[in-house]
Amino acid sequence: STCLNQFYREEPPFLVKASLTKHSYPLCFNGFNTMYSGVSKTPLWTAEYLNVSRLSQKIKREDSFHEEDRVASKHRAMLSDYRGSGYDRGHLAPNADMPNKAAQYDSFSLANMIPQAPKNNQQIWRELEEATRAIVTKQKQDVYVITGPVYTGNKLKTIGNGVIVPTAVYKALYLPKDGIIGAYYAPNNNSLQVKIISVCQLEEKIGINLFPQLTEEQKRNTYKLPLKAT
Repeated sequence: STCLNQFYREEPPFLVKASLTKHSYPLCFNGFNTMYSGVSKTPLWTAEYLNVSRLSQKIKREDSFHEEDRVASKHRAMLSDYRGSGYDRGHLAPNADMPNKAAQYDSFSLANMIPQAPKNNQQIWRELEEATRAIVTKQKQDVYVITGPVYTGNKLKTIGNGVIVPTAVYKALYLPKDGIIGAYYAPNNNSLQVKIISVCQLEEKIGINLFPQLTEEQKRNTYKLPLKAT
């Protein structure tokens, strides 16, 4: 039941595209949930529920990147896959969202990581994570967040032993108090580009129903989400 708390009305995203279900692992962590793919060796999505009390817990960052032993070794991303790859180990559920030490440790599992272009991870994505937290802390809004990779095109790049590099990254937000919804979408490169699209548009790209409890009409709305915490 604590796992289901991370989802709006306790309903997890649904994999519409049948091929995504192959070698997939639903994983419950402290503070977030993940649907991990043994095909891409990355998450397909991570889900978090953010509120004021959760984000008021400030914990000093302690890096502890580790392999996920709940995933079969042949499907598991390894620390060696990322070494010398030119890509960061990019958190999907960010360390700074975590309310306690156990959740912080879990956030460093490779089952919560994608190969992320350095400028995307360290600049654009960091700013969007800060902007998401600011919606909670400054505007006092609860936010359901789903973050994940996008894979488009026929020839996808891999690192290490078959970890697939996403072509883009997304973060979908739903604010139940005011019904505000939208998604950040950024190419996974060093271009520093980002745009805001509708969740409906995003779902069509990725083949996942991110918020099954919401209507298509609700998900067609696109609100002007903040790009920075300020």
